[in-house]
Amino acid sequence: MMIGETPDRPLRGSSGVTGSRGLGSLFSLAALCAGLALCAQTPAYQTPPKLVVGIVVDQMRTDYIYRYWDNFGTGGFKRLCTGGAFLRDAHFDYVPTKTGPGHASIYTGTPPMHHGIVANDMYQRATRATRYCAWGPDSISGVGAEDRIARRSPANLLASTIADELELRFDRRSKTIGIAIKDRGAILPIGRTGDAAYWFEGGSDGAFCTSTWYMTQLPDWAQRFNGERLANSYLGQTWDLLLPRERYHTPLPDDNPYELPIPGASSPTLPVDLKAIRTATGRTKVIEWTPWGNTLTTDFALAAIAGEELGADAITDLLAISYSATDWLGHQVGPRATELEDMYLRLDQEIARLLDELDKRVGAGNYTLFLTADHAVADVASYIADLKGSAGYPDMVALERGLNAALSKAYGPANWVRRIINEQVFLNDSVIAARRLDAGKVQRTAADHLLRDPIIADALTATDLTINQYCEGLRRSMQRGFMPQRSGDVVFVYRPGYFEAEMPGIPKGSEHSAGWNYDTHVPILFYGHGIRPGNVLRRASITDIAPTLSMIVGMTMPNASTGAVVTEALVR
Repeated sequence: MMIGETPDRPLRGSSGVTGSRGLGSLFSLAALCAGLALCAQTPAYQTPPKLVVGIVVDQMRTDYIYRYWDNFGTGGFKRLCTGGAFLRDAHFDYVPTKTGPGHASIYTGTPPMHHGIVANDMYQRATRATRYCAWGPDSISGVGAEDRIARRSPANLLASTIADELELRFDRRSKTIGIAIKDRGAILPIGRTGDAAYWFEGGSDGAFCTSTWYMTQLPDWAQRFNGERLANSYLGQTWDLLLPRERYHTPLPDDNPYELPIPGASSPTLPVDLKAIRTATGRTKVIEWTPWGNTLTTDFALAAIAGEELGADAITDLLAISYSATDWLGHQVGPRATELEDMYLRLDQEIARLLDELDKRVGAGNYTLFLTADHAVADVASYIADLKGSAGYPDMVALERGLNAALSKAYGPANWVRRIINEQVFLNDSVIAARRLDAGKVQRTAADHLLRDPIIADALTATDLTINQYCEGLRRSMQRGFMPQRSGDVVFVYRPGYFEAEMPGIPKGSEHSAGWNYDTHVPILFYGHGIRPGNVLRRASITDIAPTLSMIVGMTMPNASTGAVVTEALVR
């Protein structure tokens, strides 16, 4: 008899009686039937979700869920937290924690040392210039916008993503689409072989665009969407608080010395006349700093679901959504601002709207969704310093001057430092070669000088990071974010609370880049098909998302994935 077949006749005990041995046989029969039933069930990976939805909230800290909880509605963050698996101790475990590396790490399941996106802007020794992480080669042109904005691609990405593997799993029949205000938030999740990425061009029409890496013209549904000019419509209003002011969670008044105004506004306070800014600038770009940047993102995502019929058949599709406005605003005002909480309360409504539409179009239980962030953010350093906390802003001019002086003293006068960027020092390799110096020794001298600075927690040379293996703490994070061909000669980390000012010389606004908890600790929420609800309290890595989704879909993990499957979150 094959497993799962029904026997021709009842099973009986060998004695044919109903005594103790007969009861034992009945118990055996019950156990056998239960086992047969389990064997007959279709494994979860053979019935994958119709649609995987990835949501990245740019610059979201886990504590926002706790702080804003009582002001959230029931259909957004609360629905995901109570109906899904909430990984409450999830972290990025590399530096620098930036948007490009964050999106790439989430979708590849591996850190920058393997996928190659080591920063948003990566310094190139050969050209002595930076290359943008979503740079497009000269062969790429913009579609739906001018090349300056739309000539973008995933060409710098060196590892496969969830989207790439999904395309292979279903023989190129999956539809894989990325959407964001920021181009890098749309492009990097979809990898090099995904179908499409769309981002906001911020011009007078407020359109979404793409590049010839993906297509030669926008699909009809995207053209129709752009024709509605929704960005202009949203910018015809005034931004004021959604709730009474006393409901918001902040120790600061709205008018305080720690915030920068959004571009075009006269002060960092609400209300803001968005129509006046739109009229004065002639562009729609200001929407990127407002809650309606997120609304517009949801609008376009819903248009893509309908236009591409995502999740309409048994072939698993992927929709990667990144909400960028939270980051643009967060840099200006920091994590304690009334404006930021107001944006999150409105984002909560957008997530509820998205979930409701997914239920209607794809069907509740037919999709798997995750929500996370590409990094978190530090408190405004001047605010913490005013509270007598340890925080501040490094003097970058003095840092570079001192480093040049130390190297000149050791090896003779020269312009030793080419560039300091992303907490990495790029030394003048031409001078090192011309003087026939040992590059490792010059790096060591530079690192030792940096370590004398009381606001620098650690500094490692490229040689250190190449030949040693660091298994814990900051040094592990430094190594996981380091790639010899794209990183500096010396990597350093500031002490907690210290970071380069958003605007040089102005102690306002906030930043992210460090390996400390305020930058690394982000939420991970899994929801829907294949997910077991509950809290996961052990330490988890952002790189665990991709392998966990691979188990649900039943596909190969991204090729460089190093994360672990979150077994507690899966129905088994």
